[in-house]
Amino acid sequence: MLKTVWAVSQRGAVGMQNQALGLAEALFAGGGFHLPEAREVSFRWSYSWLPMHPGFASLAMLAPQDQAGFRDAWPDVLITCGRKSAMLALAVKKASGGRTAIIHIQDPKASPRHWDLLVVPEHDRVRGSNVLVTHGATHRVTRLKLESGAEALRQEYQHLPSPLVAVLIGGNNRYYTLDAEWMQTFVGQLRRMVGQSGCGLLATVSRRTGEAEAAILRGGLASLPASLWDGKGPNPYFGLLGLADAIIVTCDSVSMISEACATGKPVLVARLPGKSGRFERFFANLLQRGLIQWFDGRLMQWQNGRLDDMDALAVQVRQHFGW
Repeated sequence: MLKTVWAVSQRGAVGMQNQALGLAEALFAGGGFHLPEAREVSFRWSYSWLPMHPGFASLAMLAPQDQAGFRDAWPDVLITCGRKSAMLALAVKKASGGRTAIIHIQDPKASPRHWDLLVVPEHDRVRGSNVLVTHGATHRVTRLKLESGAEALRQEYQHLPSPLVAVLIGGNNRYYTLDAEWMQTFVGQLRRMVGQSGCGLLATVSRRTGEAEAAILRGGLASLPASLWDGKGPNPYFGLLGLADAIIVTCDSVSMISEACATGKPVLVARLPGKSGRFERFFANLLQRGLIQWFDGRLMQWQNGRLDDMDALAVQVRQHFGW
């Protein structure tokens, strides 16, 4: 009988949802699972400060409008990502009477023994017999998505010169700052790179990019052989990655950098003001393996290989549970 699998994350946390759904899709691709169901939920603020322990886990942590979807019918496998979702996984395990296998992605900052399986990137320090370690973030990038996405966009962007460079812009987080001053400098670097290499640009911003910063980018690209996705229509993300000959990505997102590195294309990481020990360990590992270089306004291209744990990770998950 096919197993059901839910990928659950906090509403609006696209990066977290993609990580959970990426693992669910990798399991589905190996057979034995129904098509994964992606769910986004909101949480009551009062549960944010509770210790991460099964004793405090309750479905009451969900906002009222989301509680109805978590009654009686439980999946065989629940995959979560993000701290609040880690507590929800414990609540589902309890409510399902232990029937649901719970897999959490990222370090929940609590003992791994509370979950059936943890999947963490190597720059997180948690380890244990039920902890699988990946080189980067889990993701949804596959060769098929890249190829089909590129084909769908090829005609639309055929007027742009090659090489084509995808530019992936994130935004502020608690470690790094992406402000107007930084964007002005970055746009200057992009313009210098285009002038020196003759490349074309395929740019996209994220939900975390500020409106003022997006406007600076839009203005700076207006006179260049470039395209900036305006947020309307289907997201061309996989297509941009598939078409690109190289990728520039801001340093604020382990997920975006992991996705870029999964393409096998040269990846240039744009530094933002700020610092994080976890992120710096991640960067150091990728630099040592030749998977990334720091972006300094030059287009660099090299054979850098791929960072892609997903197929092997799906096999390890199956082996852990005996599926």
